[in-house]
Amino acid sequence: MLASPVVAGFARELVSGVLWEWGLPFLVPDAVLVMGELAANAIEASGRQDVIKVHVELGVGEVVLAVWDGCAAQPVAQDVELSLETLDLREENFDANGGWGLSIVEGLAERYWVDHTRPVGKWVCAAMKTSGRA
Repeated sequence: MLASPVVAGFARELVSGVLWEWGLPFLVPDAVLVMGELAANAIEASGRQDVIKVHVELGVGEVVLAVWDGCAAQPVAQDVELSLETLDLREENFDANGGWGLSIVEGLAERYWVDHTRPVGKWVCAAMKTSGRA
């Protein structure tokens, strides 16, 4: 898919549909958020003519969400505290509250990792448990 901001929404819808099809609707809210963050980060790391790839896989006891981009740089979580108090809701800062993505992924996923590919790029992956939830 072209690295366009609209692709993040498409990736979220893809994950939602697949999880419903697999009978895992309880995972949808968190998985959609994780996929949206992974896709947004991949889009930001890419140029306008680059592509990203989205992957969803059902494993033993987990769902793996992954997004590939052609940038070799390791993603780095911002040092932000996840709280409502740190979110600046003033109108002039509406679009200046970024930097939470990887912290959200780390908070919701069972595990998170990066697989570098050759000659360029990387898969940024997050695994979510399919058991132990109501």
